Amino acid sequence: MNETSNVLASEATTVTLFEDRAEVVRRARGGVPAGVSWLAISGVSAVIDDPSLVTRVDGQAGEAGARVIAARVVRRVRVEPAAAEGEIDAAEVDLKAACRRAREAELTLARASSDEERSSDLAERLAEGLLGTPRGGEAIARWRAAHHSLDGAHTRALDGAAAAKAELEEARLDLARAELRRTEARAVHPRHEALVEVQIEAPAAGPVAIELTYRTPCALWRPEHLARLVPHSDGNGHDLVLLTLATAWQRTGEDWSGIACRFSTARPAHAASPPLLTDDLLTTRKKSDAERRTVAVDAREQSIALTGVAGGARAVDEMPGVEDGGEPLWFDAPGPVTLPSDGRPLRVELGEVTLPCQVGLFAWPELGEAAHLRATALLTSSTASAELSRREPRLTGDGPLLAGPVRVARGGALCGRGKVGFIGQGEPLELGFGVDDGIRIRRRVDEKRDTTPVIGTQKITRTVKLYLGNLSGVAKRVTVVERVPVSEIGEVTIELIAAGGARLDRDGFARFEVELQPRETRELSLQYRIEAAARVQLAL
Repeated sequence: MNETSNVLASEATTVTLFEDRAEVVRRARGGVPAGVSWLAISGVSAVIDDPSLVTRVDGQAGEAGARVIAARVVRRVRVEPAAAEGEIDAAEVDLKAACRRAREAELTLARASSDEERSSDLAERLAEGLLGTPRGGEAIARWRAAHHSLDGAHTRALDGAAAAKAELEEARLDLARAELRRTEARAVHPRHEALVEVQIEAPAAGPVAIELTYRTPCALWRPEHLARLVPHSDGNGHDLVLLTLATAWQRTGEDWSGIACRFSTARPAHAASPPLLTDDLLTTRKKSDAERRTVAVDAREQSIALTGVAGGARAVDEMPGVEDGGEPLWFDAPGPVTLPSDGRPLRVELGEVTLPCQVGLFAWPELGEAAHLRATALLTSSTASAELSRREPRLTGDGPLLAGPVRVARGGALCGRGKVGFIGQGEPLELGFGVDDGIRIRRRVDEKRDTTPVIGTQKITRTVKLYLGNLSGVAKRVTVVERVPVSEIGEVTIELIAAGGARLDRDGFARFEVELQPRETRELSLQYRIEAAARVQLAL
């Protein structure tokens, strides 16, 4: 643009990363004449979101009365060579040297081929002359000496020709490489750039400081956690140390060095609009005779919220996602951050929280015949206040743990990976810390089906046997969890015949608390019966 007088370099000062984009604050300084003038500011990404651009004059730089009249984004394409001028010249010199070598190799091969043909022709003539030579005498000795001499010359000619062919192949390969280097050096690549042109009205000439705020794609962040199980120094109890990190990526093409980085759970691109209401029509119908005579029963898996975790309660029935929590959250990096534009992940430590936890061995033999070490903690206001090191302003109070992947470590060594959901205030958190190799578990299920004569009552008796063994040299306490079906209809009844010392809750989970001494084995048994009327079709 003709009115633009100069181009000012800018520096990114603050970057707020969202789920799928980033908001960047840049500053540039320069001088303006009195009246209306244009400034062009470089350093912005070519994929900048034009409608999000906001510009203003910083009033701290002595430009009293200066104001921004208009601003716009201008994009351009610059053609740049792939290599510097010196590299292009060096490639040209290498190509000329490769051409000379190839020509010399061709001449050498031509001379070697000529020598080979000449020696072959002389050998043929010698053979013809030997046919007319009388046997014996000095003549045959001269012919023999000539034959030996000619044979040696022919061998040397063949060797020279083979060496010349190899040299020519190598020279041609070197020439192809030199041509490729020259082509790559002389190639040009388009470079897409963007400038922000700002029209400024100033009552007098002087310096100005321009602040740009805009949003750009190709940048995002995700929360990540590192959980460490730390035993107390006195050997009684453990602490769960959760380190929260922000993993960020960017490929905007901008230079983000030494920026103040913020991480937000807000979704600025999502429109806040209520859903459309539709009518939900309910109809009734009479059951057929076959449906009244027969009841079909199927086994169904039911997820029980917070199974086996006590002492916590959710604030609402359905916890919001990572972007909610009542209001959006943001977290500040504890110091300056340098996030290169290479698409590689960069992890920034946000803070950590130490929670007292309950640690125990748990086994679900129906899912896997192994005992897992599990830590259970409660996220409360007193412990969550230090969970993340935040800076003001803060959009919420004591924050939750955000959903994301978690790496778990025991004794200073990583032992696995997992994930955590959204953990709000007053909600329990449980994490697994790997398998205990000292516990062996084997499970067997015996089933017996029977039908009562005349009335046709169906009976299914199941016996679950568990065999536990402690192969280690220390005593271990294991909680073993088994399931007992729970009936949802009156036509099917389920009776627990033998609990074997297990505690059965209303959700159908039977828990065995087993204390295994060193090298001890134990057998557990659980038996229940399913009864249904004759008209019930059991698919169990």
